[in-house]
Amino acid sequence: MGTLPHFSQYTLSQMVVVFILTGLFIFPLLQITPRQVQASDPTFPATIFDNYYQPLRINITTGTLVTWTYSTNGKTQHTVTSSPQTNTSQGGAPLINSGPLNPGQSFSYTFFKHGLYPIQCAFHSFMNELVNVTGTDLPSPPITSPSIDYTPYVIGGAIAGAIVVVASIAIFVRRRNKN
Repeated sequence: MGTLPHFSQYTLSQMVVVFILTGLFIFPLLQITPRQVQASDPTFPATIFDNYYQPLRINITTGTLVTWTYSTNGKTQHTVTSSPQTNTSQGGAPLINSGPLNPGQSFSYTFFKHGLYPIQCAFHSFMNELVNVTGTDLPSPPITSPSIDYTPYVIGGAIAGAIVVVASIAIFVRRRNKN
């Protein structure tokens, strides 16, 4: 079995290149900074059965996330939609609109404003539910796109830069002492 080369057999420039490459590729993967975790919001489960919602009346406070789940093996689609002419957006579209839901699918909506929200299935006008929201109105969260955390790359670059500076000083001192 042969012996491995001793660490001192590598030139200083080879070691600097290895440290720089290590810093550039390994440190960003370490996730040095903690990730932000959003606190859990209050939630309320509701169920869609064939031809009715359960419960028929939901009483919640502002900031509550209601999740409707179509839990049967029915054959028809249902929706969770603001009743016609109630709770519409500025463009006139229903404020709450799940689109067609098949068995097993869910839809969630967070209520930020107090008030009464009549719900009706867009396919079955006899399917109705009422959501009563009490409490102080909350600001709607801004719509943002996910941002990229560059912190690990900055830290890795700073470490690589520090290695280059230290290596340069070491080379300079070594050459100066030889002369």
